[in-house]
Amino acid sequence: MSSHQRLLGIEEEFALVDPVTGTPVPGAAARLIRDAPPQTPLEHEFLDSQVETATPPCETADEAEASLTALRAGARRLAEEHGVLLAATGTPPLEMPSGPGSQVTENDRYLMIANDARRLARSHYVNGMHVHVSIESREAGVRALNGLARWAPLLLAMTANSPFSGGVDTGFQSWRHLTGCSWPLNVFPAHFSSAEEYDARVDRLIQAGLIRDRALVSWVARLSSSFPTIELRLADVQPDPAHAVAFAALVRALVDTIVASDSAAAAEPHGTDEVNAALWRAARDGLAHTLVDPGVCREVDATTWLSELLEYIEPALQRFGDADRVRRYVAELQLHGAPAAAQRRAFESGGIAGVLELYAQHRPAPPEPVPALPQLTP
Repeated sequence: MSSHQRLLGIEEEFALVDPVTGTPVPGAAARLIRDAPPQTPLEHEFLDSQVETATPPCETADEAEASLTALRAGARRLAEEHGVLLAATGTPPLEMPSGPGSQVTENDRYLMIANDARRLARSHYVNGMHVHVSIESREAGVRALNGLARWAPLLLAMTANSPFSGGVDTGFQSWRHLTGCSWPLNVFPAHFSSAEEYDARVDRLIQAGLIRDRALVSWVARLSSSFPTIELRLADVQPDPAHAVAFAALVRALVDTIVASDSAAAAEPHGTDEVNAALWRAARDGLAHTLVDPGVCREVDATTWLSELLEYIEPALQRFGDADRVRRYVAELQLHGAPAAAQRRAFESGGIAGVLELYAQHRPAPPEPVPALPQLTP
């Protein structure tokens, strides 16, 4: 059992779109940030039609939900005052035409990255949710990274929320993940034998000029370059703040379980190709079809795998007081699917206008009642 006080934090990125057309609004971020009150701190993101919020480190999921909900409410009010819609979607349904209308934020670092990325930079309309979980040491962080590899496809499938791009259905549940794959390192990293190997590998990337600095390590799971945390970066931003917090609580329990595990499997090298190919499959199919468990290299029913994950992390969920919250969240996923399914339902009933109406809802309601919570083994 871990004795570490395992804090969690959540970063969220949002698109600022026209409430009628659904296209990103250039320059909207600067206006919102300029007028944001102290209780609603907003940050610039890569494009000037995006903003980012971040909770402080939180001891409990209740604390995280209070912070995240307040941040979203403040950002939503600001957006409405400026005539734009704060859209919690991994990709906006439409993009600005290529050219001067789609602008990278006027920041020296972002402009440097844009110069390196060229055409990619002007189509990087992606919005994620990053979950930070505190770690007692970098060695513990590396152990958690290695252990997360097996579960990464399921975690992506649970949070897929970007089916549309360019005004069309992409056929994927998380188009954001596919867009990210066109950038260097936007994959799950290979197994690390130690924290020293982690640092040495990052140093080689920098020395070779493949990345400019540690902050540009864009693995979908990494050790933070700024905080004593492991950072999971593979999730799309979530439409429901309660689901965002429940997912973060689930990730915290998973990290805690992996770090505390004495299982030899936790230290066994994973197949990097298998993990990343399974992530691609998860981005395509979400929870709607079978997924691939890269730990055993076989297809698995998504609902069955979710139940296995719950059983695996049950003791940690109980310790943190998050069992009911996470069971309720997983029950909703098993019944209704990942958030991408709600976007598709909205499009089927109302087109782009229906999708924009979904974005405008404070807390999207499920289409039917959620069943009784599944019982975990006591």
